[in-house]
Amino acid sequence: MKKILYILCSIAVLVLFFMHPAAVAIGCSAGLNLWYTAVLPSLLPFLIVSGLLIGTGLFRYLNRFYAPPLSCLLGISQEGCYAVLMGFLCGFPMGAKVTADLVREGHISADEGNYLLSFCNNVSPAFFLNYICLAKLNYQTVPWSLVAVFYAVPLLYGIFIRPLCHFQRKNGYTTKQAPLQRIHFPMLDACIMDSFATVTRLGGYIILFSILARLSALLPLGASASVLIGALLEISGGIDGIVSAASCLSPVLRTSLVCACAAFGGFSTCAQTQSVIAETPLRLRSYLTGRLAITLLTLPAVLLLQSAAPALRGCW
Repeated sequence: MKKILYILCSIAVLVLFFMHPAAVAIGCSAGLNLWYTAVLPSLLPFLIVSGLLIGTGLFRYLNRFYAPPLSCLLGISQEGCYAVLMGFLCGFPMGAKVTADLVREGHISADEGNYLLSFCNNVSPAFFLNYICLAKLNYQTVPWSLVAVFYAVPLLYGIFIRPLCHFQRKNGYTTKQAPLQRIHFPMLDACIMDSFATVTRLGGYIILFSILARLSALLPLGASASVLIGALLEISGGIDGIVSAASCLSPVLRTSLVCACAAFGGFSTCAQTQSVIAETPLRLRSYLTGRLAITLLTLPAVLLLQSAAPALRGCW
């Protein structure tokens, strides 16, 4: 039954592709522009540098500055703290990519990797501040309370589910480590090629889901259903759809829905995550479970923040 449904959905998408070539072209252009202007310049350097840090083992030296409190708070290895840092600072799907690299290189176990995957793959602060808060929600100044709540939700989720995740924590500073490796050109070439392959695959998924989001707007659905589908498919298009429906939404509800959309990241991000964790023991189910829980927690958390801090409304 599932196979038949999959075939029918694929045929329906192909029919839409051929019936609406103009919409496909517009969606492709939008996705390509997003990838070229935002994803490529912001993600590629981090992918290359992170690959070198993990390949040489130098990331352990960076861990000395932030890993002790994170390791104590989350009950993870100090190597795993690097994935938390990159996942909260660099945006989708950097947290998943770093976690997969750490598992692949044997720095952390697959069980610890699945735990990290459930909460450390998030929207980057730069995207949240510049695109969401200032450009789309029209804040005049940075709403630090909103930023704190948005990133506190996944961190608290990780803390609360830790007792349910059973894995042995191994700290590299208390056990014998593999020696550091020198950076050499074959390693650099491998990191560059792997990073370009990763960012190219991400671009393909961004373009594909941008096209699907554009085609979904052509379906005979109500405005609310179209906005919901857009939010589920791709984050930037989903946020645009929610903001464009502002005339029928209160500012408080609009902000909460936008934050929930950003917390989920869309099925495009799910596909990107599956791409970077392929050929590892990591499970996409761990990521999806965490994303859904964090999304459901973000919505009431932002609503509660705005109800408890009415002064924030002066920023709209």
